[in-house]
Amino acid sequence: MDITTSSMVGYEVETQIEKDAKLHAFYRWGSELVTRLRKRGHWADITDPMSGMALFTASGPSLYPDVEGAELLLRYNQLNIGTCFVLSHPQWDTKVYPATAFTLAPIGTVKAAINDMRAEISL
Repeated sequence: MDITTSSMVGYEVETQIEKDAKLHAFYRWGSELVTRLRKRGHWADITDPMSGMALFTASGPSLYPDVEGAELLLRYNQLNIGTCFVLSHPQWDTKVYPATAFTLAPIGTVKAAINDMRAEISL
């Protein structure tokens, strides 16, 4: 999850530009995390926040909706804005871009990979 400067409810040009920037930043960050975890022998993948499909493994018949996942697992609220749902974060309200990574790696391994990424690349 990443904080945004714009509310994700809007359809303004600035909001769309920020959504695209957050999506591409997540692709870069998630790809790096998946690569590092796989090099350490663990399964990992990220889902495309736009489609819900897995990016690095074959997708099954089900999609993973990031907003619904945050609602069910984190108990955050969601807003139905007609064509899609927008997450409402307890502190950031609708200024949040949800995205999800999955792994079977132990939490210590995940933390170590993220710490290595922080030390080596700009998040």
